[in-house]
Parts: sequence; structure tokens; C-alpha cells
Amino acid sequence: MKNKFFHLLIHIFLVILGVVTLVPFAYILMISFGKSIVGTQATIPKEFTLNNYIRLFQETSFLDWMTNSLIIATVTMVLSVVFVSVSVYVFSRLKFIGKDKLFNFILLIQIFPLTLSMVSIFKIFVNFGLLNDLKGLILVNATIASAGLVLLAKGYFDTIPYQLDEAAMMDGASRFQILYYILLPLAKPMIAIVSIQSFVIAYNEYVIASTIMTEGLDSMPLAVGLQSMISGQFGTNWSLYCAAAILGSIPMIILFYALQKQFIGGLTEGGVKI
Repeated sequence: MKNKFFHLLIHIFLVILGVVTLVPFAYILMISFGKSIVGTQATIPKEFTLNNYIRLFQETSFLDWMTNSLIIATVTMVLSVVFVSVSVYVFSRLKFIGKDKLFNFILLIQIFPLTLSMVSIFKIFVNFGLLNDLKGLILVNATIASAGLVLLAKGYFDTIPYQLDEAAMMDGASRFQILYYILLPLAKPMIAIVSIQSFVIAYNEYVIASTIMTEGLDSMPLAVGLQSMISGQFGTNWSLYCAAAILGSIPMIILFYALQKQFIGGLTEGGVKI
């Protein structure tokens, strides 16, 4: 009886959590089809129309924003997988002086908020001519994402027995071959986590993008473009904004469900060191 009651409480909690999670999304979806939802307080629409989605493509630079964000997020994801894979191999497999201090320094960087480094980032972008350039956003996003994911990825690499490396070295394999042909195939859940997290970080990043990308709406990523729909030339048309938000979330949803199984496995296995 106690077990049944406990399971019932768990199911009730999960149902409540599901409702709390889905209701805002459903509300935004209704607003996106609402007619004439303007002002600071959006209400449940009484009339529904597809005109908001039509206007989104006709009157805004939504396609340009989406294209810019997809380019930034995709390239950032690839670079982050490479950076994190090499970094965690070094910290997990190699022995060198100052390894622990260097690893702690990488973790220490994440304590400070991003806004403290904005002046330095802006000066670096100016000196290297990266203002209003997608390459600059890709580099800084890949760096920030990689630094934050090294800890989780190292925990997963530590669960892979080192005896596999030793056996491969006895057969004449180089360190690159060990990493590429042995460790990375075994670390697919970890790669899935790094891919999803780095994609989401770059796709949703606003602070740096709003500071660096200042030349024309067409050059902006999606997060900055959505903000311009509220405080910029588009006023406060919430139906138009919600339509853009719904369409803009589709790439992240597709990526998550494509890598869902590996993502959950990486979270459960990477947190325990064997």
C-alpha cells in the first residue's frame, strides 16, 4: 500500500509538472494564431487566423534571422564537439604538471557572469575586425560552450576503462587513433549532450549578439531579431512575436528528439565515475 501510494504521488507530481510545462507553450501557440493581439497584456484570443505567420515572412527578416542562427549554432556545435573531445581526452588520459590546476582554472572561469567580460570581448572583436561578423559569434560561442561542458564530458570519459587505451597502444595505435576509433564511438551519449547543449547555447545567445551585431536587421541572429519585434520598429504585436517564437523553437525540438536516447544516457552515466 505504501509503494502504491508513493507511486501515485509521483504520477500526480509528474502530471502537474507536465501541465506547468505545457500550458505556457500552448498559450503562446494560441497567441500566435490570435487576431489583433497588441499591447502589453496579451489575452486569450477570441478569433484565430494564419495571417500572423504570413506577415512574419512578408514584413520581417525572420528567414534571415533563422538562417544566421542556424549557421552560428551548427558550426558552434561542431567546433564544441571537437574542442571538448580533445580537452577531456587530455584531462582524463594524459598526465602532466599542472593538470589539476588548469582544470580548476577552467571551472573557475564559469563562476564569473558573462556581462563582466563584455567590454573585453567587444575590444577583441574591434581589434580583429569581427564586428557584425558571424565568424566572431561562432568563435566566442564555441569557447563559452566548450568551457562549460568539459566537466560533464570528463566525468563520462573517466568511466571508460584505461585498459582499452593500453591495449590499443600495444597494437601500435596513436593517441589520435585511440580517441577517434575507440573512445569517441564509446562516448556517443557524451557527444550527444555536448551537441545539444552547445547548439542551444549558441542558438539562444543574446547578450553578446546584441552587442556585436549592430549593423542592420538582416545580419542579426534570431534572439536579437525577436527582441527587435518587441522594442524595435515592430512595436508590441504579440501575435507576430509568438509566431516567430514557435517557428524558431522547431530546430531545437528536432535536434533534441533526434538525440534524446543518447542525451539521457549521457546524463545518467556521465555523473558517476567508475
